[in-house]
Amino acid sequence: MSTQKIVLISGHYYLSKRKAGFHMLAKAYQERGFEVLFLTAPYSWLFSLKKHHFNDMDIETNHITKINERLKIYVHATPFHIFSLKNKCLNKLTKYLYKVYQIFSLKGAKDFIRNADQIIFESTPGLFLFDQVKKLNPNARYVYRVSDDLELVQAHPSLLIYERTILNRFDLVSTASTYVLNKLRSKTVDANIKLHYHGLDKSLFDQEFHNPYTGSEMNALFIGVANLDYEFLKIASEIRKDIKFHIIGPLEKKITSDNIIYYGEMPFKDTIPFIKFADIALHTIVYYPGAESLSESSLKSIQYSYCQLPIIAPAFLKNTNKKLFIYSSYKNIESALNAALSSNLNVFKIYEPAIYSWMELSQMLDVD
Repeated sequence: MSTQKIVLISGHYYLSKRKAGFHMLAKAYQERGFEVLFLTAPYSWLFSLKKHHFNDMDIETNHITKINERLKIYVHATPFHIFSLKNKCLNKLTKYLYKVYQIFSLKGAKDFIRNADQIIFESTPGLFLFDQVKKLNPNARYVYRVSDDLELVQAHPSLLIYERTILNRFDLVSTASTYVLNKLRSKTVDANIKLHYHGLDKSLFDQEFHNPYTGSEMNALFIGVANLDYEFLKIASEIRKDIKFHIIGPLEKKITSDNIIYYGEMPFKDTIPFIKFADIALHTIVYYPGAESLSESSLKSIQYSYCQLPIIAPAFLKNTNKKLFIYSSYKNIESALNAALSSNLNVFKIYEPAIYSWMELSQMLDVD
């Protein structure tokens, strides 16, 4: 029996220090015996116009690079790529530009794509490659993994339209959020759309770690790359001096206090002991349209829940998680903190939605 081949089309670069869900899926498929091609798209010089982690890496493009016996990578570099111009008029003027992007050939990846058994697209502008890939291999099994809500990440309007037109051409559409599940189902009745939460590397979280916290204070932890509610942080740090607030991620130090510690960005594994030994988890983000999708489904929320932490969150993130302590206004922050600190987590279920390993998630994506 020949080895099954799978193509993962992601906006991430496999060799980046920043690891995302598709990195974990690539690992899971390798462990299951698949031959994996991790294809990065989009990628163009336009990334250099703004701060982007691609800019700090020496990336080889438009040919397959072998990483090991089961993994190859490919970066689809083009003269430009499609992204929102943050202006209605400019977006309207460029609404057909994606058709030019679709002309650029996948070159050195064609043979692997033609022979692939399964092809999984992530919710990024790389989705524009669907027709080209489908033409190369009409017989593969196609999966659309909606890791992020395209509206939430402010994708170009043409991508939202294109997504809607191809949804029912996938064998499976898999989303990590009930909010996005309902949104996609409202766009089409024909697509096979299912809810699959993000995976978790349970074996990594189950390892023994040294407690990174010192002192007698309680420890509250926020991990993220954006949207921290600084007003929450200001109020909470003032009313509870007995709590140290630990902030991990590339976040600005807007609020300073003796009981606030900023660590900056750190490797994923290094964040795990901070999660495991925290007293409170903070899912304290500011509201923006579509942020509701981050309620029960964000990877951060799943990590917090797996480690049995009480979670502080704003009311718009309210869900069925029994360990969630919400504040409906800034006046409720102290009561939410008090309730979380006094909670007896032993009486709670581990987490209302199932927490999957990445291996389990990869197997779910195989099933229609």
